[in-house]
Amino acid sequence: MEYRELKVNLPKELSDPFYELLDSLQCAGYYEILFDGEAPKEKDQGLIRDNTNIRIYLQTDEVEKELKILIFLKLHAPNNSNSESRIIETRDYEEAYKEYYKPFPIGNKLWVIPTWEKNEPNTIALWQPSNGIPLFINPGVAFGTGHHETTKLILEHLDSLYAEGKFLFQSACDVGTGSGILSIGLAKFGVSKIFALDIDPNAVKAAWSNWTENEYPKGFQFSVEESGIDNPKLSEQKYDLAIANITFAVLSQNIRHLAKINAPRIIFSGIITEKKDDFLSLLQSHLPGKLLYSKEWNEWWVLDWQRN
Repeated sequence: MEYRELKVNLPKELSDPFYELLDSLQCAGYYEILFDGEAPKEKDQGLIRDNTNIRIYLQTDEVEKELKILIFLKLHAPNNSNSESRIIETRDYEEAYKEYYKPFPIGNKLWVIPTWEKNEPNTIALWQPSNGIPLFINPGVAFGTGHHETTKLILEHLDSLYAEGKFLFQSACDVGTGSGILSIGLAKFGVSKIFALDIDPNAVKAAWSNWTENEYPKGFQFSVEESGIDNPKLSEQKYDLAIANITFAVLSQNIRHLAKINAPRIIFSGIITEKKDDFLSLLQSHLPGKLLYSKEWNEWWVLDWQRN
């Protein structure tokens, strides 16, 4: 099978609305390039900081979707964005990101390890001698490589809670699970029952596949469904913790469903600086409580919210 691959480069501040567009178009898949061999490298292992580089995959006959992407770029970033497209085979589509995805640490204990490198001696030597906690991940086309600021912010916060002996959660729900990386992190820190959901069927497949790549103590339970925030299991079942790495636009549009999540504590990310105050006001109106912790990185925030 053939796909049309779009290589898009656009300003980082436009990444949030651009991802919303891609979600609305229901593309076959997309992922952000953090290590691009074709781009000028910086000292930090070639990490791209100024602009966002994204690979988007469409069916070859989805011309209208490609036009909507190009119109977005023309309207919002006519002078500082670019795109190019090509036709690729399925095997290229599935393997493309592997060139850029290498093991890396997060926080004090966590190591994100590509599944295809999990048994490599050099890879094992990175985390095993220091009693690190490996998260074996194959993101495929689902969001959640671990590189994005929002994912790192949540994992670093969970890692800090664990190190401080404050990680006391036994059950959790992961709303917008993507590759499942946050769910796996929760499990590695001791959560024994996790319910995850995502509207993207590719994400559901990736999350379940990644779950099977990792090891946990006996008794751990994991389930994942293709669903939105209106899933009744979020309100009918009780959780110690909920996590939601989702954009402000989606959260604000679903604030009434969000308020029904049966968890006393919710950790949010995916919120940009200009929307932070608006989002906190929404939380106070619909989920009264207090902010326990917040941290910013490259204008993305993690917010740890305790409900009254």
